[in-house]
Formats: sequence, C-alpha cells, structure tokens
Amino acid sequence: MLLILNLIVDKNIRDSFDKSNIARIVSNLKIKYEINYLETSDLDLAGFTHLLLTGSELSASKKNNIDEQLYKVIDHFVQKGKSILGICYGHQMLAKALYGESACRRTKKPEFGWKNIEIVPNPLFVGIRNPIFMESHYDEVCNLDNDFQIIAKNDDCEIQAFQYKNLPIWGIQFHPEFLWEDGEKLMQNHLNDNLDDRVYYKNEMDSSEILEQNFKIFENFIHNDY
Repeated sequence: MLLILNLIVDKNIRDSFDKSNIARIVSNLKIKYEINYLETSDLDLAGFTHLLLTGSELSASKKNNIDEQLYKVIDHFVQKGKSILGICYGHQMLAKALYGESACRRTKKPEFGWKNIEIVPNPLFVGIRNPIFMESHYDEVCNLDNDFQIIAKNDDCEIQAFQYKNLPIWGIQFHPEFLWEDGEKLMQNHLNDNLDDRVYYKNEMDSSEILEQNFKIFENFIHNDY
C-alpha cells in the first residue's frame, strides 16, 4: 500500500494537488493508497509498503517545524527496507534524512521551467527517453557520498536524482507529475508573483507530448523488482 505524504503547507494548493496531480499519478498504478499530511499525529505506518514524498513551498535548506516528524517517517521506511520516492522538497529532505544537514543548500542558480535532464540507466527510468521535466526550486542536494548513485543531472544542477545504496530509495529534483497545461499555469503564477525569477525561466521542450512518458517513473517506483 502506498503512503503519499503531501508536504504542501497551503491547504488550498494542497487540496488542488490531491484532486488533480495525485489522482493522475495513481490512476494507473494498480495499488491501494492513502494521502496523508504530517499534522496527522496518529499516522500508522505499519501497513504501507511504499512512501511518496511530494514537493512543498517550504525550503529544505532551512529548519522547519515538520523536520523531525518527517525524518521519523523516512527512517521507518528505510529501516524496514521499504520503497521511497522523494520529489523536489521531498528529494531534498530525503537526502538530509539519509546523509545529514549538509546534504542540502541554497542553489546559486534556481531552476524554473521545462528542462532537459541527462539520465543514466536505472530501474526508475525504464521507458524514459530524452526526458524533459518541470523544474521549480531554490534549493539543491549536495555533498553526497558513495552510498548514493547520482542517476540524473543537467548543467544547472549536478544532482537531479539519486538512488541510495542500490535500494528502492530514490530522490528526484524535478517534477514528473506535471503535464504542460497544469505545470505551466502553476509556473506562470509563480513568476508573476516573483518577477525576479523570470530570468531563470527556460523552456527546452519541442513538444509537450514527450511529458506523457514521465508518468512511467511512478509505475517503475511502484512495480520495481526489489
């Protein structure tokens, strides 16, 4: 059973993400799932086999009041040998939980838009070719040791994805859950509210149809052979 831990703080944005993006993610996965939030104090983790950590408007390079509770959830899944996929903020917090506070920093060059990502062969990327993903982040993962295999990068971020100790534990900086219409709407709303970020916006995509393949990441995560 899949636990989706939605880490978005704003409840209106969180509810919209639950109804649209998460519904799209799980529609073809053939797995039971629950959506939960860190304020759910009585969350019982025993019945879950997979953990999906979403992005968030929080900054992983700063301390937040949810940190320790999130680390405890991650530690449970790691110690039990269960599968984990962290996205953006979830990716950054997963790296910190596994390696320590020095695993995340403020990036010198934020990423916004639709970016080419260089990937290496990995079970998470089966069926993915010449990928384009939505990027939206001020923080980045860094300083990882040999327990981590770097499986994706681009010119603006050296750790776009990692796998931990050859286990079914992955972090990805980019957002495979967004297709063009929803993703670009969200992106332009952000840029309208943060005009200084417009200089970082890039669209390296020739056709939005290529984004459909990105959902294979979730299929590979759920149905991996570990």
